[in-house]
This record gives sequence, C-alpha cells and structure tokens, in this order.
Amino acid sequence: LIAALQRKFKDITKADLVELVENDSKGRFSFLNNQKRIRANYGHSIQGVSPDYEAVKPPEYLYHGTTPEVKNKILASGIKPMSRNYVHLSVGVKEAKKVARRRTNQPVIFKIEALRAFREGQNFYKTAEDIYLTDQISADYLSLLNNK
Repeated sequence: LIAALQRKFKDITKADLVELVENDSKGRFSFLNNQKRIRANYGHSIQGVSPDYEAVKPPEYLYHGTTPEVKNKILASGIKPMSRNYVHLSVGVKEAKKVARRRTNQPVIFKIEALRAFREGQNFYKTAEDIYLTDQISADYLSLLNNK
C-alpha cells in the first residue's frame, strides 16, 4: 500500500498510516498482522465489498439522519440501503444530524427502536464507536424526532 501511495504522494510513510488509523474519529481503518496490513472497517457503500461483520446487540435506540424529501417515503416503507450495502445508523442525534447535513440544511432525524428490532430478529453490526449497520429498518421501528 505504501509503495502504491508513494507513486502519487512521494513523502508518505508508514508513520503517516499509523497516524491516520489512530486519529480517524470515525474508526474507518484498522491494522492487521502486527501493522503489516491495513483494512477498511466498513465498506457499506462499495458494491461487492462485504466485510465480515459480527452481529451485536445494539443500544435501545439508534438514529438515522436524512433529507425532508424522503421523510414520507421512509415513514411509509422504512429505511432501505438504497445504493449502499447497509443502512447507516448513529448512536446519537448529533451524529445523525451531521450525516444528514451532508445532503441538506434541514435534517430529518428518525429514532429507531433498535433493541426491539434486534429482539425480533434484526441483525445489527457495530463498525465504529458510534456507527451501526443493518440490512434495513421496518417503519414499525421508526419515529420521527421533532427537529426544532
């Protein structure tokens, strides 16, 4: 990897990769084999990339930030991965708003009854400190937060 990166970024070193892994607030990367290999911790938006996630028990509630344009569709049919491999869920409202603000200045936040969904057979995968993935979320587990 370092050799490939050095073709474009001449001065990059292993220390730079270590710094990236250790300081990435979203926990996107980790090392394997005593820092001989690096991996993406989640690839839920890359077609054909399906990391081996282990199902975990989620917290009671998770959150999903989106745009006003899809609010009614989600209320009717739930949250689907669309062009991604998984639905992206946040541990807190603040992170969900941050995710939604990538696409809108008027974030819509859904509260998900994650623990109830899990108890009823839904799998959840923790990929970083405050990020969970799942295949989809039925509208039965959703409520709309008042975003005021």
